[in-house]
Amino acid sequence: MNSKPAKITDVSTEAGLLTVWLNDGRILSLPLAWYPSLASATPEERAVWQTNGAGRGVHWPALDYDLSVEGLCEGRHEHPSALRYVQKTRALNQTTQKIPPGLRPKLIRRNAGKLPATA
Repeated sequence: MNSKPAKITDVSTEAGLLTVWLNDGRILSLPLAWYPSLASATPEERAVWQTNGAGRGVHWPALDYDLSVEGLCEGRHEHPSALRYVQKTRALNQTTQKIPPGLRPKLIRRNAGKLPATA
């Protein structure tokens, strides 16, 4: 069977669920509790995401956190050590502010997950 891997078109972390829409029509909804790094992040940190791996993964820049379509489809939970790493990254980002202040998360989504260039 020669089929193209599904790509992420949208992501939501509302109502205690991680919901991912795929370009093949599937919608994956998994408990946010399976991903403690996302569950412990602020709504603002979770709202800013971008696709990676040609759309086969999702990345949250403020957390330096990634998930793959393959892992989500298989129902993989977060590795136990990931939360410690993300907490360190969040602390570092709070001092360096990688994402420009005032950047609206919806702007990120409309631009297919690409961060705008900064001056």
